[in-house]
Formats: sequence, structure tokens, C-alpha cells
Amino acid sequence: MALASAAVITGTASADPATWSVSPGGAFTGEAGETILTTESGVELFCTSSDASGTAESGTGLSNPLASLPEGGVTFNDCQGPFGLTFEVAHLGTWELNGVSYDGSDVTTGTLDNITAQISGPACEATVTGSVNATYTNSTGTLSVLPEQTLTISTVDPSNDCLGLITQGEAAGFSGGYAISPQLTVTSP
Repeated sequence: MALASAAVITGTASADPATWSVSPGGAFTGEAGETILTTESGVELFCTSSDASGTAESGTGLSNPLASLPEGGVTFNDCQGPFGLTFEVAHLGTWELNGVSYDGSDVTTGTLDNITAQISGPACEATVTGSVNATYTNSTGTLSVLPEQTLTISTVDPSNDCLGLITQGEAAGFSGGYAISPQLTVTSP
């Protein structure tokens, strides 16, 4: 399942930089090829493509969040899993992109927070929640969601349990790379 696909930045740094600069800011879109949700038990749910739209802050001296993705702003296409399982993914609530660190030359790390995604299809109803780590590379305009298992399968409908492939409370990781347009520049002094 390709669910949290639009994340801007990753990290385990102990403190956010005091300020950020983002240009040009405003509305942006993102396009990704295949996105994959991998559960801690090794089950892979994938979507052949994903699109994102949101709004980035603009200017200097900015604090987090640096961008937001409103409900429905992230879509996933042609989603499948093992045994012919097909499903759709709904982006719920506003997801926020937060900066954590900047390498001083090209790459910002951070998190995409407040993720809630509903998986729905024949024989499958589940919700995934949490945050993902990501990087944004200025020179390529690519937002890369890292596959670390930082999400949680928070609910699974016992009568529509995705063929028993996923378990409530299980950790999951999401991966995908989004080409952002217009290309943003994100830095921190």
C-alpha cells in the first residue's frame, strides 16, 4: 500500500533548526512511481503510482511545518497486495511536512506527520497512522520517503481483515520518491 507518500524530510536529530528558508513556496504537486507499504511481518502492499498536492511556506525565518497536504491531497493508483488483493487508499486529515536538519549544501531531512490513511477494498478495511521519515534534495526536487517502519496499523476490521495479511498494532514502513513541481529550495542557516 502506498500510503504516506509525500514526506519532506527525515531525521533523528535532537532539535529542529531555529529557522528555515523555502522558495518559491505556494502550491506544489508531486508525482511518484511505485509506492510500497511493508509490514513488520514482511507483507508488501503496493500502488503503481501516487500523486500529491499541497502548499509550502514561502520566505525566510520560517518555523515548522514547512508544508501541508490537505485531506485528499495524496492519491494512490492501482493498489494491490498478495493473493490478488486490491484496495484503495484514502488520505485523511492534514499531513504536515517538518524540517529536522539540513546538510548545508543540498539535502533536508525531516518528517511527514499526522498521517492517517484508510485502506479499503474487497476483504480489507484497515487504518494506518503515524509519521514517516524522508529527505528532500534541492538539486533534483525529489522528496524521498524512507522505508523505516515508523507507521502503525492502528485498526483492522475483524470481519474484513485483509485476508489475515496485516495485524492491528503491527509496525509498517512506507517508501516512494516524489518529483516535486515547481522544484522547491529548502535550506536552514
